[in-house]
Amino acid sequence: MTTYFTGQKLRASDLELLLGKDSPLPLGVIKRGQRITASSTTTTEVGVLRVDDVPVYAGRAYKVWTSPLILDTSVANDVARAHLRYTEDGSLPATSDTQLQAAHGVLANITSGESRVVVANYSPAADGLLSVLLSVSRVSGTGNISISASATFPIDLVVEDMGLDPGDVGVDI
Repeated sequence: MTTYFTGQKLRASDLELLLGKDSPLPLGVIKRGQRITASSTTTTEVGVLRVDDVPVYAGRAYKVWTSPLILDTSVANDVARAHLRYTEDGSLPATSDTQLQAAHGVLANITSGESRVVVANYSPAADGLLSVLLSVSRVSGTGNISISASATFPIDLVVEDMGLDPGDVGVDI
């Protein structure tokens, strides 16, 4: 790692090192998608919003997250789940692809939905193109499930570069 001193001039090659894929610094939001209309209603699982072809690099850590999602139903006490599904080869993810993370809730009544945020860490084994699909499903119950949205309460799906991946250093207890 290069050390920079006060007053030192940075060259273009220095900036490339600081802001490129080998940067020790977080690069922030890489791609994001937004939807301002409610999803389709479903009794199974449907796609809601997709972010495609995010360049990702081995050795870096990423966070994939949503804004607060309002899970809604037509019948009280249904259980709904918001999924993050993904592909790593540049193909478009579908509801049958690998799940990165999910959040669910019991929808106690039909007048106000339950708010959930889905957050996942992602560390690719190899350089590639990550595509992420936000989908919604009914886990149990008899109603129609959806994610509500509007211009003032949008659905956001974000992929963020968190910097170099320190690896899994946690200890299972």
